[in-house]
Amino acid sequence: MLNNSYTLGMKKRKLITNIIFYVVLILVICILDFPVYWMIKCSLADVSDIMNRDVSLAIEEVDFTAYKHVWNGTGFASNLFFKQYMLNSFIVVLTSSCISIVLAALAGYSLARFRYKFRKGIAQGILYVYMFPQMILTTPLLTLVIKMGLYNSLWSLIIVFCTFSLPYSIWMMRSYFSTLPMELEEAAMVDGCTRIGAIRRIMMPLSLPGIVATITYTFVLGWSNVIYPLAFITKESKKLVSIGFTSLISEDATQWNGVMAAAVLSSLPVIIVFLFLQKYLVGGLASGGVKS
Repeated sequence: MLNNSYTLGMKKRKLITNIIFYVVLILVICILDFPVYWMIKCSLADVSDIMNRDVSLAIEEVDFTAYKHVWNGTGFASNLFFKQYMLNSFIVVLTSSCISIVLAALAGYSLARFRYKFRKGIAQGILYVYMFPQMILTTPLLTLVIKMGLYNSLWSLIIVFCTFSLPYSIWMMRSYFSTLPMELEEAAMVDGCTRIGAIRRIMMPLSLPGIVATITYTFVLGWSNVIYPLAFITKESKKLVSIGFTSLISEDATQWNGVMAAAVLSSLPVIIVFLFLQKYLVGGLASGGVKS
């Protein structure tokens, strides 16, 4: 009888604990997702309703006019080249991500597999470089970009994006390669593979989760960057999507529904990347986050 009462008491406490946990979890999710919900709501509303202080939290109307204007560059967005901004962002981010992953994979493999002097110091130094705030590096990088004749060029952003994504990418790939057994490469080389062949045939397929996680990281980091595009690009046709729709904001009248619509559209590529690559992303970050 006592055992039954104890069991029932344990089940009741567990049920109450689970209820409290899920209630708190739902509240946290609501708080974190409210800005996203508000952004979508405002993008579907009329600008006069947004400025009204008595605006409702519920979505009372669905109007895609702001999306049409932003995407097609018509109406209040006639000076907005949103499609060009998106294309520029894809060119810059994808190119810099590809360059970063190639260099990060080579450097990470070297730091994980080869034994040479100051190897650990180099690895630590690479990580320390990542800790420098982007704001501090903006002025010297801008000076270099101007002297190289790359101001108002997408290549300036590609090069600069590589500089701030490479340190952490190298550290992630180094940590990931360290989790893979060295015996696999040795067995491949015993069977006749060269070092490069072993890397290409054995290590690269096994390190795919780490590579995908690193590419996703560099993609998101580059897509959302504002400081460097704002400093290095002034020509309208060269702007990225992260700063392009700021032309909708003015002192006289700001089309907030258009700003929100542009923000929603610019967020879609990042959401799509996470939806398709989240399986690799979780595994890659878990392995790459181990300090070795």
